[in-house]
Amino acid sequence: MPPEKLINKLFRLLDPSRKKLKSDRIRDLLKKMKKQEKATKSKLKKSKDKIKRKRLATKVKILHTQRKKALRRYRQLMKKC
Repeated sequence: MPPEKLINKLFRLLDPSRKKLKSDRIRDLLKKMKKQEKATKSKLKKSKDKIKRKRLATKVKILHTQRKKALRRYRQLMKKC
């Protein structure tokens, strides 16, 4: 699944206006994002093209930041339960 779709799905799950938040779905999404971040990092290490490296580095930063936000929110939800 492309990172854009994962991030959009994450925003829909973390929307505070929603009454029902599925912690299992968020956890699964976090696992997918972590796997994708690792795959992108390995591609970044193997890549030698300057432009491609820059694009991959940006993608890694975005995935990492969004995953951190989701993880913080997930932990808050788990404390409330």
